[in-house]
Amino acid sequence: MPPVIRVGRRELTSTEILEQLEEGNRVLIEVSLLGKTIEMAVRRHQQTYYCDTPVKLLTYEDEKDFQACLERYRLARAPEEEDELEEPETA
Repeated sequence: MPPVIRVGRRELTSTEILEQLEEGNRVLIEVSLLGKTIEMAVRRHQQTYYCDTPVKLLTYEDEKDFQACLERYRLARAPEEEDELEEPETA
């Protein structure tokens, strides 16, 4: 069984999640829904990306489509948001 990384919603960027999947890890994203915390598992098997929700299994063959899904459902931050979080350098 591959290593499991547990994170909160939007804790990582979509790029960071993809990097974890490429290293062979599964990522469990904790999401609050109607007052309950559920886990959504994202994983990669061969060339297919999976997002296991409590209701439906989403599959993607294309990395860009999967990355867009993570961002659209607000499971991950967009890579551009990573730059916004960094503090500006002071001289």
